[in-house]
Amino acid sequence: MKTLIVIKEQNHAWVRNAFPGIHPLLLTLCNKPYIEYLIDFAILSRSEEIRIMSDGSLGEVEAYCMNGSRWGVELTYSNIRTTDDITTILQKNSRFCRDNRTMVINGFVFVDYDKESQYDSIINTMPDGVIASAENEGCLILRGQEKNPDAAPAPSPPINLESIDSIESYYRISLDILKNKSSQFVLPGYGNEPECFIGRNVVISKSAEIEKPVSIGNNVQILSGTHIGPDAIVGSNVIIDKNSTVTESIVLDNTYIGEELDITGKTAFQNMLSDPGTQAVLSMEDPHLLRSTQNNGTLSALLRQITHAITALTIIILLMLPFLLIAPLLMVQGKWKKRLTDYHGAGDKKVISIATGTIPNQGVTGKLASIFSLNRYPLLFRVIKGDLSLIGNLPAAVSDNSSAPDQDNMTHYYRPAVFSYAEAENWPVIGSDAAIVERYYMVHSNPLKDIGMTMKALINLPHKNTPK
Repeated sequence: MKTLIVIKEQNHAWVRNAFPGIHPLLLTLCNKPYIEYLIDFAILSRSEEIRIMSDGSLGEVEAYCMNGSRWGVELTYSNIRTTDDITTILQKNSRFCRDNRTMVINGFVFVDYDKESQYDSIINTMPDGVIASAENEGCLILRGQEKNPDAAPAPSPPINLESIDSIESYYRISLDILKNKSSQFVLPGYGNEPECFIGRNVVISKSAEIEKPVSIGNNVQILSGTHIGPDAIVGSNVIIDKNSTVTESIVLDNTYIGEELDITGKTAFQNMLSDPGTQAVLSMEDPHLLRSTQNNGTLSALLRQITHAITALTIIILLMLPFLLIAPLLMVQGKWKKRLTDYHGAGDKKVISIATGTIPNQGVTGKLASIFSLNRYPLLFRVIKGDLSLIGNLPAAVSDNSSAPDQDNMTHYYRPAVFSYAEAENWPVIGSDAAIVERYYMVHSNPLKDIGMTMKALINLPHKNTPK
């Protein structure tokens, strides 16, 4: 058994307008990418090879799905022309389909299957032709010789298709999965209790209320006084700020929900709020209400880097005299111990090697070094070089798997720095509390605020006995 997944740009053009930057095949329904539902159904039908075909770019999809090894199938990719019909597509893929029964999933459709059912028995005994179709557009087609043409189809639930052709249908199908059909599919997250799916690295404030059913993705911060659910789908890399409400709504990946914002019966994506009923889309201009949690772009990153470098140079000049006077004494006394350690870098810098120093807060020289944070002084030069930020996260050691940021955090929430936001706010520098503070400031901070936070870190550090 083989499967062709055929989806043309015209079938999902609305996704590009409603959710810019998201490839339609990677659009999540209940926090699971759409293409994974199709792959799962193909596997339930006993397909060993799957080919994804489109008249648009499949680069992002191929980068995500790769060769299909994680599902135990062989995945390939191919381009088609917009004018190609199913007959033409089958002819062009005759070698792929040769000597095998082939199932064609045609169109941007949701297949309403059940993971507990075996679809190979019914599919392999059905005749050629369309075996299921969506009301608007899209169908399920079989081609090739049945394995047992004389055998009666085994009992199996009907295969229903539904077109995903608007924000309304996307919203309705997603919440239907969460509310009524979560047991039919393999959904991401840890389901320790029914109707509650929670991903990795999720921090929920003690005063937040979670009302089932809910689905929460990876790397999510839910702050104090918030109310999530019922019927709420919260994507990955999301921050929901204080005293906000998300009910009967979908918050897509990389979205920040501001303080005291009520999201009911809506879809929220970065700075856009959509009403599934009217399909009206509201673009929020106030970044304190609704915004993206992703990096703000090359220009903003460059401005931050320049600001951090200038501030670091200023601190270097101000602390040069104390450093030149105290550092040699510490080294002669053997109180300044250095160690070269590999840390995770940000962006394209996979690994950075940093010579970290430990100075005991004892004696006159030790206390003076603590007051001026001299153990961080050499790191300021790495800010000018561009290896570190002035303030962000304390660098995560490569050897320490427990502190290593995952792939999403490397992009959204990890910025190795000389000082951390948690230190500036006088919080513990490790653990979930630090994660809340640092992710909050990753969203709210700007280059000028970073200067003020750095000054707070310099003031707070002498009162801590947390050598770096």
